[in-house]
This record gives sequence, C-alpha cells and structure tokens, in this order.
Amino acid sequence: MKTNITLVCILVTIILMPTGIFADVDLQKQSGLPTIYIDSSNSQGEGREYIDASKSNVTTGHMKMTASDESIVYDGELTQIKSRGNSTFLYTDKKSYQVKLKDKSDLLDNGEKVKTWVLLANYFDATKLHDKTMKDLAASLGMDYVASSDWVNVYYDGEYRGIYLLSEKNSVNKTSVDIADLEETYEEINENYGKEFSFDFDENQYGQTYRYTIGLSDPENLTGGYLLELNGNKIDEASGFYTRKSRAVNVKSPEWAGDKAMRYISEFYQEFEDAVYATDTSGNYTGYNEKTGKHYYEYVDKESLLRLFMLQELSLNCDEFLYSTFFYKDKGSDLMICGPIWDQDMTFGTSWRDKVSPRSENRPYLVEALVQIPDFRRSAGKYYRDTFAEKAKLLLGKDGVLAENASRIQESVERDHTLWPYIEIVNPNINNILWPKEITYQDIVDDMSDWIQKRLDYLDKKYLEDASFFDDVSEKAYFSKAVSWAVGKDITNGIDDTHFGPNQSCTRAQMVTFLWRAAGSPEVPSQSASQTAPPDGGAKECPFTDVSKDAYYYKAVLWAVEKGITIGTSETTFSPEDTVTRGQSVTFLYRMKNPLSQSASLSDISPDGGAEECSFTDVAEDAYYYDAVLWAAKNGVTTGTTETTFSPNDDCTRAQIVTFLYRAMSE
Repeated sequence: MKTNITLVCILVTIILMPTGIFADVDLQKQSGLPTIYIDSSNSQGEGREYIDASKSNVTTGHMKMTASDESIVYDGELTQIKSRGNSTFLYTDKKSYQVKLKDKSDLLDNGEKVKTWVLLANYFDATKLHDKTMKDLAASLGMDYVASSDWVNVYYDGEYRGIYLLSEKNSVNKTSVDIADLEETYEEINENYGKEFSFDFDENQYGQTYRYTIGLSDPENLTGGYLLELNGNKIDEASGFYTRKSRAVNVKSPEWAGDKAMRYISEFYQEFEDAVYATDTSGNYTGYNEKTGKHYYEYVDKESLLRLFMLQELSLNCDEFLYSTFFYKDKGSDLMICGPIWDQDMTFGTSWRDKVSPRSENRPYLVEALVQIPDFRRSAGKYYRDTFAEKAKLLLGKDGVLAENASRIQESVERDHTLWPYIEIVNPNINNILWPKEITYQDIVDDMSDWIQKRLDYLDKKYLEDASFFDDVSEKAYFSKAVSWAVGKDITNGIDDTHFGPNQSCTRAQMVTFLWRAAGSPEVPSQSASQTAPPDGGAKECPFTDVSKDAYYYKAVLWAVEKGITIGTSETTFSPEDTVTRGQSVTFLYRMKNPLSQSASLSDISPDGGAEECSFTDVAEDAYYYDAVLWAAKNGVTTGTTETTFSPNDDCTRAQIVTFLYRAMSE
C-alpha cells in the first residue's frame, strides 16, 4: 500500500543539517562522488530562496567543486545562477539550476571546457539513473552530440540539497552541437544584437505562424545553423513557430532571429512534417511530400531519426516528440539531425499520471505517422535487429551498466532520500505517488531493471515477428511469422532491402546455407581422426568439384556433408545452382533434426516404435524422401500442397523453405 500524501507534505520534510559552505565533507569521501558548493548569499538577499522563487530571478556567486579525492576541480566566480526546468520548478522544492562560470572549465575531466552548466535535480526519478542512462545509451549508439554528465553532491548556501546530475547544456558551440553559429553571424552584422528587442508574428507560405525579432538584418546564407526544440503547443522563447499539426517549435539558436530566417526554417520544418503525414488516395501513409517531390528522409537524417525513435521505443518517455525533443540543421546541409536528447526523467515506467506498462505502445506527434510509413517500419525493424537491441541489452545483468551505476551512487541517493521522498508517479495532485515507505533503493533499481527486461522482451517479439518491413510480405500471409523469424535470426535478409521474394524458387546452395545459419553458422571441426582427413590433420576438404572455396555457401555445404544432411547429386557434384525441390528440402531438414535418420528407419525413432504410413498419394514408400515427408507431416512442418498430395518434385519457394524451417526449429 503506497503512502497517500500530498505535495505539501512532501515538501515540508526537514532534517537538521550542518551549516557552512564546506559542511559535511565526509559525505564526499563516503559516496565517492564529486561535491559542489554554491554560495550566492549577499547583502541584496539574493540567496537560494530568491533564486528558487522565480526562474526570472538571476544572481551571481561563487562555486567550489571538489573531486572524489577532495582535489579542487573549480574554485571561482559564477557570473550567473538561476533556476531552470518546468515540472521540477513548479512542483518541488528541489530545484534544478543553471550556472555560468567566469571562465571555461572542464568540470567533468573529458577535455571539454565550457562556461554554462546545469545541475539537474532528477527529483521525479527515484533511481536517479534515468537521464544519464539514456544519454549514455544515445552516445553508445553514435549520436553526434550528447551532453556530458555525471553525478555530484550539492550544497547551496551551506545547506545540503542532495544528489544532482551535473550536465553540459544543449547549445551551439564547438564542444556541443557543432554547427555553424548563426547567432554569432547575427552579432557581426547587427549592432547591439540581443538588447532591447521587440517581436512580431507573421505567416509563412504554408499559412503557419512564426515569431521573429523586428529590425534585424538577416545573413545572406540562412540555411543554418539552427537548434530547434519541440515545446508542446506553446512558443516560450524569443523565436519560434507553429506547425500545421498545432505543435510549437522553439528556436533555441539563434536566440533572436530575423523575419527571413524564421520564414526559412519554419517552412523547411513544415515540409518535413507534411512529408511524414502524407497519405495516398486510399489513406495509406507514404512519407512523400507531393508538393516538393521529396520523401521524409530527404528532410531529416534517417539514422538519427531511427536512433531517437528507438530510444523512445525502449524508454517510453512520455515527453518524447512533445517536449524537450531537439533537431538541428547546419549551414549548407539539406538535412536536419535528430538530437541531442534531453530531459529523460519520465522514462522506464515513470510518467505523469500512472505507472507505464513495459508492454505499452506510445504514439505521439510524428511517431503516429512514421510507424505507418512502410519504409520507416522496415528501417526501424532492421535498426533494432542490427544495432539497437545489442546495445540496449548491455544495460542489464549483474555486471551491466545499471548495476554498476546504481552501486556507485547508492550512498548519495540514500542520503538524498533523507530530504526528498522516493517518487513513483509525477503528478502531485493525485494520490499514491510515492513508493511504499518500506521500499529500499535497491528495490527501486531492481524494479527498473525488471521493467527494461520486460520491455526488451516485448520489443524482441515486436520486431522479430514483424515482417511488414518487406513490401511483398502481408501480415496475414501464412509465412509472415516465419519470414520475421528468419530475418531476426540472420538466416536470410531477403532478396533486397524491400522485398523477400516469397514466391521465388530457392537453390540447393541457398537451402543448405539457410540450414547452416539456423544451426548458428558453426565451423566444421578438424577431421584429423577421420579416414577422410587430409594428411596434415587440417579441416576436411569439400568433396564436390562444383563448390569453390570462395563461394558464399562453401562452409554451409562442408557442414551439411559433415552432418550427413546431403551426399550431393553425385559423388563429385553438389549442383549448387539447381533449384531445390520440396522433397529435397524436407529431406535436408529431416536429416538435420534427426541425426539417426541416415542409418535408421522411421520406426527406429518413432516414440511408439511402430511404423506409420504416409497419407500423400504421390509419395512412394521407396522414395528417398518418404521418411522425411512422414516426419514433416507428423510434426506440423508441412501439410502438403493438398490433403492428398505433397508434390515432392515441385520447386520449393523461399516462403515454403523458411516456413518449414521455422516450424521445425520451433517444435
């Protein structure tokens, strides 16, 4: 039973703490984390209470940061201290802050010196792991820029305030989003840029409203760079625009943009949105903007879009593609890039109103259309199988990323908990938002790990059993699941990126290659003990003169001979390019699944030891494939071409082969 408590009760939790700017330094030694001490107390009364009162309140001060070994990382002036954030600022006393150092400094010891840093409270994430986990995963996937971050203990005006995530800020500069600095260009051609400006609204050629700065001279080249942020349905920056889908986009850089620049970037983004939501006359999503003649991936880098989408698929961030979702566009580039990621607290089951099931589907703005575009669905499935799943699964396990990070910050989080409760649901206006009183930090981390495991199980099933990425494989086709399974197991990738070729015939070489891959692509062991082994004890040579060592199927044929799956079409030929028949296919599969079949009759391996009869009239009892067909029919591998015929000499199609294989391997 969760504790029923209002936000007021949460925020009045008070403990007695030592005071003074360097109080309680033992915490640093015990936790192994760096510690930051901020001092903004002054005669003007601009201490923490002043800064916490309004995001518009700004002051200066002093900051000292010490590493885990107590060595000094930074000790100097702060030219800016202010509160930041949305939900955290509105609903909790543990505020997040933005600080600006007098001089650039490499606070995280990663070779990047910057002035502006943020201290993220992560108040709504009881594990304190969500945001950094997502940033680190994004970085491992190759996102061009991810804000560097690490945990620190924080004291403000002598009071301990808990564990924070010290992070760089998403901005345009050489150490973050490294694109052309359009704001810098504006400064060069506009005297007093950024001072005493006024703003106005106008409409672009698509009838959508944008906000711009009056009186600015625009640079000649307006193609970049821009840093954009989706912001729900309201512009709250100096520059921004609204889309046809009633979404607000803030222009984070340049902060103040002129009329021509805002017209350009608002129209470019609108064309992208129109491409994503485009449909044909039957209502099917196409991803193609007929007015411009361009596909959605001609406006945005597809890999970056897939990466951001799949991060959302894993974490189910309830704000993704609604708030704090960034795009940027460089000068001279035809494409936007998705990223960097930001604000990942409400992920991995945590949300505004209730606990999110790991088996949920989230279809927000853009995603609702993207997942219905065949090209995107196909690309998303391939990206998950080829890239994403392997990286995401590194989060789990006793030696995984989560376990390692949780162990590192546990003492600091538990100390933080003496000030702040463990939040499970974000909305302070509903009941039961806290974890139960008896819960431990390890319990919460275990819950997160369990949630991710269930989510990955769900995504495995979703993307490994979804064959809709092929244009010629209908979800209702009898072979749909088999195709998805075969692709997921790297047994085949189709005849090209968009077609599986289900009705195409298969060669004998392709058939044994499928079987070999299904077996895990094993190396054929040394045959030094065999009578057929070469004199030097090396690997057994292929007996077929028509199978060259550089053929893609060489190892598969060698393995198939070694396992008794095939003896070839003669003593010296395998006939790799001949079409494989239905009789040959089930025989190969039967021999693979039943090693005794080369030297025993079916009655020797039947559970009841009794002989059985084949129901197919075109399968003679003395045929080489008789036992194989009987086995296949009995085990549900095939039901034949009709109730009474198997058609053993017909060509076997790719759809039939992967279906036979899928059913046999699943028995």
